[in-house]
Amino acid sequence: MSAPKTERLRPVAVFLCEDLPVPGLNGYSTYNHAFVKYLESREFEAHLVISGPRLPAPIFRPRRRLGCTRLQIHVPGTVRLGEWRLVTHPRALIRSVYRWLLDSVGGAWARRLANWRGASQSKAVFIGRCLSEPDLRRLAPLFARLAPHYVFVDTIFRARIVNWLPNRTRTLLIAHDVFYKRCQSLEARGITAVPPVTPEQEQAMLGGFDVLLAISDEDALDLGNLMPIAKIVALPAPVDARPIKPRGASESRILYLGSHAPHNVDGLRWFLENVWPRVREVRNDFILDVAGEACLAFTPGIPGVVLHGRVQDLSELAATALFAINPVRAGSGMKIKMLDYFAFGLPCITTSVGAAGFPPTDDSPLEICDDAVDFAAAVLQWGGDQALREHLRKNARRYVERFSIDAFFARLDTALDR
Repeated sequence: MSAPKTERLRPVAVFLCEDLPVPGLNGYSTYNHAFVKYLESREFEAHLVISGPRLPAPIFRPRRRLGCTRLQIHVPGTVRLGEWRLVTHPRALIRSVYRWLLDSVGGAWARRLANWRGASQSKAVFIGRCLSEPDLRRLAPLFARLAPHYVFVDTIFRARIVNWLPNRTRTLLIAHDVFYKRCQSLEARGITAVPPVTPEQEQAMLGGFDVLLAISDEDALDLGNLMPIAKIVALPAPVDARPIKPRGASESRILYLGSHAPHNVDGLRWFLENVWPRVREVRNDFILDVAGEACLAFTPGIPGVVLHGRVQDLSELAATALFAINPVRAGSGMKIKMLDYFAFGLPCITTSVGAAGFPPTDDSPLEICDDAVDFAAAVLQWGGDQALREHLRKNARRYVERFSIDAFFARLDTALDR
């Protein structure tokens, strides 16, 4: 006679996403990592399930990358070797080798590799990958075994998993964006989004969830227009103010942070071609520090521009910066890099697209400029007015208090009715 099953003492919560939510890698991963921290901080039996195929290397240690201790991590398509994971799924292996090479070779070779991949994709912008039937067949036994009480699903592109869950499971969509609006914004700039998402398609994918988690109040309103009867919780990305190192004495430096995403590259290229020459005509002592994988799209040697690539610790560059920029012209949703700027006390000159999702206030640390002449004028004004910069830096430190991790956790508790 078999022993009776023991009752679980803690509710089971599963977070399903495509790749490891490594903090600081990009805005998308940083936002997802906040959910990992939440699950670890509450009394859940917490599980992270990676649907793939975006894995960081052919062999990697997920716990070390995430900084997690209590989270149980499941990566279908890999073999566990102690604390290491070895990628065995063919497609995931190919992508992991590419990711490892990009991180390892650096410099000109990394640029060639990134540009080769962009050319091989015919410049299409991939905004998400829907779960396939093989994906679902791999994931279904795992979810059946875990029998979760709560499932957090990362974007609409993994929405099909809800059809494979028990009826009692409470499902929450981490929306990240209103994707049909992102597609429209990219199309307006001549950029093709793959897969394209229409309002009707997005509405159908949203319909299977109990709660929709929007990254901003603006996105919450847009999701409400698509799903008027849905429970929607605005959940801005969290960030805490960082210690600010004493500023460097002499050079007039400006900071830009961005991934290799096409809308970032497009915005930075527009700035370098249309704004930066106007700035340098007046102030050729200005230096633009570019951090992140956006550097891969540009060749070193641009006057006054230093390409740093991916930076593990932004504090050194932030300490020498007068202020930051975000000249993005396409996309939608909240730009999390802006929170990184504010956390270091850096105000930001941006566009209407970059400012989307940030509540307007009297003490805003932003200036919005959509025209190249206006953008250059703002850079020159901020660069030449120390009193204005100090005022805006104080605004940035106050503004970031709205986005504390405690506020994020409290709103998430409300979403779960806990």
